[in-house]
Amino acid sequence: MALAQFDISVTQEQLASLLGVRPGIGAPFSHVRRLKQAQVIVTEWGSVQAIVEALGERTAVITALKTSPALPGWPDLQVQHTVLVVEVTADAVFYHDPALDNGPVTAPLNEFLLAWSEMSELAAFVSVK
Repeated sequence: MALAQFDISVTQEQLASLLGVRPGIGAPFSHVRRLKQAQVIVTEWGSVQAIVEALGERTAVITALKTSPALPGWPDLQVQHTVLVVEVTADAVFYHDPALDNGPVTAPLNEFLLAWSEMSELAAFVSVK
């Protein structure tokens, strides 16, 4: 989804190979750096303000979080996960979750921030070269 926003077309198989996705497990968040091979710039830092500013520019925001029952789609599972944030408001975060069939989904801001802090506020900001 992040690459599609820049009109970069890759198949799911190509992307899975690039990111080193292990079926049924996924890929470490650090593998997001490999997207640089897809002709984009990947920078990493984390703060809510940085996310809001990045979303105001032509930048895709990928965050790591720990799933919880308070987040859409995860009623009884707590695992490390990655989502594509598309909007932040005063009280909610909207994101696409590759594990869910629909999106974007909405999470209360405080619940998202808690889940994100569980992953040391890891974020990757992807933009075109």
